[in-house]
Order: sequence, then C-alpha cells, then structure tokens
Amino acid sequence: MIKSTIFYIFLILWTFVLGLFFLPLLFFPYKYLYSPIKLWIRGTFFLLKSICNLSFEIRGEKNINKKNIKFIASKHQSAFETLFLYNYFSKVIFIHKYELFFIPIFGMYLKKLNMVSINRKGGSKALIRMINETKEKISKGCTLIIFPEGTRKLPGSNPDYKSGVAGIYKEINFDVLPIALNSGFYWPKNSFKIKSGKIIIEFLPIIKKGLDKNEFIELLENNIEKKSAELKI
Repeated sequence: MIKSTIFYIFLILWTFVLGLFFLPLLFFPYKYLYSPIKLWIRGTFFLLKSICNLSFEIRGEKNINKKNIKFIASKHQSAFETLFLYNYFSKVIFIHKYELFFIPIFGMYLKKLNMVSINRKGGSKALIRMINETKEKISKGCTLIIFPEGTRKLPGSNPDYKSGVAGIYKEINFDVLPIALNSGFYWPKNSFKIKSGKIIIEFLPIIKKGLDKNEFIELLENNIEKKSAELKI
C-alpha cells in the first residue's frame, strides 16, 4: 500500500506539471498534443515500473500490421490498457462517456484530442451521431479503440459485451483486432493498491469484416474471454 501511495503522489505531480507546461498547446491543432501525451504515458509507465515494480509484455504482434489497423476491440480491466493503446498506436480515438470531459485538466485535454463522446441518456440519436462521427474520423486516418463491455471488469467476472459494438462493426465495415489482457490482477478497478508483476497484452488474430452481427459478437467475446482467462498471474 505504501508503494501505491507513493506512485499516486508522483503521478499527480507528474500530471499537474506536464498539464500546466503544455497548457498553451490547447490553443493549437490537436495533433501537437500527441507527443506530450505519449511523454506523460511513458513517464507513468516509468513510475509503475520503478515504484510498484509493475511492467508489461506484448504478445501476438505477428498478428498485426499497425498501419492497417483501424478498429480495435480490447478487454478492459484497468486504466493501464487505455494508456498502453494510446501510446502503442498512432492517431487513436476512443469512444468514451460524455462525463469524462468534466475531470479537471484531464477533461480539457480529452476534449481537445478529438475523441468521440457519447451521452448515454441520449438514446438512438446519440448512438447515430457517435457512429457518424466515428466514421468521419476513421476516414481521416484515425484508429478506433473500443471496450466492448463499456467499462472495466474484474478478472473472472461474467462478460457483458454490448450489442452496440456489433452495430459499429457493421456500420464502419473494417476488420477488427481483438485484444486480451490480465491488467485487472495488478491494477484493478475500485482498488487503491497496485500489485507488482507483469501485465500481459496479447493481440489476437484479426476478425474479418462482413460477418453477421450475432456471429461477430459471439466470436469476439469467445476469443477475448478465452485468452484473457488463460493470462492469469
């Protein structure tokens, strides 16, 4: 617990210092924020490694060509994979809940980064707007990253893959890169303590575009859940 406390203190300081230092970039096009944010992420990884002795390993890179990846569906157990995926891929966009814009400092940068937000109370109109906005950003060279369950899940909990993921898959019509991981064993939701060890991120074989929506969601869930269950401590 002491190491976790030290980590969060340094993370807050690191975030505050960089957030203020790069504040003028909020007045420039969002592309100028890519490098500073990746610097912040790499600094966070350094703190995790040096203070909490938490590192990570990437598997399955043979399954991907980063330049051709436009749609990623990842297991979500921790804050870690959000940082990792943003740092690993180029020009990524996340679909996130609208309320995140109200987080101090973080929210300002999130809004500037041209992400896709959705108001969960907006119903079908909000979903249509989100899909149209996503398609437009992908056409401009962005890569979509989505968490099919919509929120972080504890390892071993029952999966809850949302039907909206299949709707996005059908509408944008791209191959999908599934990702399995075990980050929840080390940096779990609703827990202050960060455990030492090694997080595994595994890129799984591509799921081709054009499948029936039900077939796609079943294949996606089976592939991600089976491999994530194998990636135990």
